[in-house]
Amino acid sequence: MTVQPFDAEQFLLSLNAAWKNLGLYSPTHPATTTALQKVHEALERLLGGGARITLGVLHDTLVVEGTPFTAKADLAEKLVVRLQQAEIQGVSFLKGCTVEELRRLVEALARDIKGLEIEQDLKKQGGTHILLVGVAEEQPEVRAEEVVPQQEQVVDMQQEEAMSLEQAGVIYSRALQTIRNVFQDVRLGKVPSLSEVQQAVEEVVGGILKGKHSLLALTMIKSYDEYLFNHSVNVGTLAMALGESIGLDAPALKELGLGGLLHDLGKIRIPEEVTRKPGKLTDEEWALMKSHPDEGVHLLKEMGVTSEIALHVVREHHTRHDRTGYPTVTPDEKIHPYSMLITLADSYDALTTVRPYQRTFEPNEAITLMKTLSGSTFDPEVLERFVEMLGIYPPGTAVRLTTREIAVVTRPRPEEIARPWVRIVRDPEGNIADGPEVSLMEWDTEAEDFTRSIAVAVDPVIHGIDVAKVLQGKGVT
Repeated sequence: MTVQPFDAEQFLLSLNAAWKNLGLYSPTHPATTTALQKVHEALERLLGGGARITLGVLHDTLVVEGTPFTAKADLAEKLVVRLQQAEIQGVSFLKGCTVEELRRLVEALARDIKGLEIEQDLKKQGGTHILLVGVAEEQPEVRAEEVVPQQEQVVDMQQEEAMSLEQAGVIYSRALQTIRNVFQDVRLGKVPSLSEVQQAVEEVVGGILKGKHSLLALTMIKSYDEYLFNHSVNVGTLAMALGESIGLDAPALKELGLGGLLHDLGKIRIPEEVTRKPGKLTDEEWALMKSHPDEGVHLLKEMGVTSEIALHVVREHHTRHDRTGYPTVTPDEKIHPYSMLITLADSYDALTTVRPYQRTFEPNEAITLMKTLSGSTFDPEVLERFVEMLGIYPPGTAVRLTTREIAVVTRPRPEEIARPWVRIVRDPEGNIADGPEVSLMEWDTEAEDFTRSIAVAVDPVIHGIDVAKVLQGKGVT
């Protein structure tokens, strides 16, 4: 369902007013009663014609129906803090929620009661229209889907990848070593080998055309010490995979990939104390940082790169869809359409990587955030294709299943984006389980339901999961 920002603001305003009144008056005081009635009215408007609205917390940010509420962060702060103190990941309000149910929830959150106690109280009082998410391990999770297929067993039509994860790993490792060599040569004042990079690009393109999802999974490999190398290979791979998804042919993919792998080459000319600085850059440092796209173009030309596509995407990978960003674009200057592919890939990989000046976003969080920038930073149509390619649970997303198992998404299923392939990493009791890759399309004929469904995305760090190891088949932690 689509949530109107104004309706969300009004709900939060009324909620904050109710908490203020509870701090001044008794729960039965007319002022408190009136305030709760306004919360109920605001909730009704927020629900609209929908059956449910969910408010959750992802890394200190309020998320309303999967979209970060960023317009007035201070307005959401009180709810975020109260949910965190109660150890609740989120709250779902169902159509038919009463003023009395809201009163019990608002009072409980005002008294800093833990989520499990709140949940038990709501059930004891007969509350059926407020569901708490992520409260206690022993509570069954709410299903993310309510799909009721036909009675006969659903047959999983997903074919096994033509390229194994091991084969993809060889291609990825060779590309990584190639980028190391290129950057090292530039540092030493040498002109890198263009043919070596072109060979790496050919191998990646070949792997993508055989079956891109194994390579996409490997883009979740992150290394703080080798960020620039990993990032370069990841961006090139993501951009080429996206290019294949939108129908680019092999020659175009190779030119795009050449620019993708080398898009940050110009950063070699910038001191590391600037590129790795954890704090805010000075004006002089920022001017240096903004020079790296043009520096990159200069280095590519020195290497003998003549591809207009490659040169354009290197120069324009920090140019936004609305023509802001850097370098400055003149009114009569045309932005190459392929540059938007690199911009998307660059942003996604940067958001999902630990860096000194930015917290890490989980893959699904990064997608959610990027959607809020559709039409400004990102081309809406290209972003939509990117989301379709990765799925709503991109490879590397840690999830809790309705079986209470913890799993890591290994590859999406474009025809059924809510049911990707996953690898089980913890059993229902929370024990490490280096399990097999399973399909979430598996059907339980006795229960007449899917064997497993995704309940909620979780933080892999909290559950002791090393996503890169899982995706490479090297264990869990």
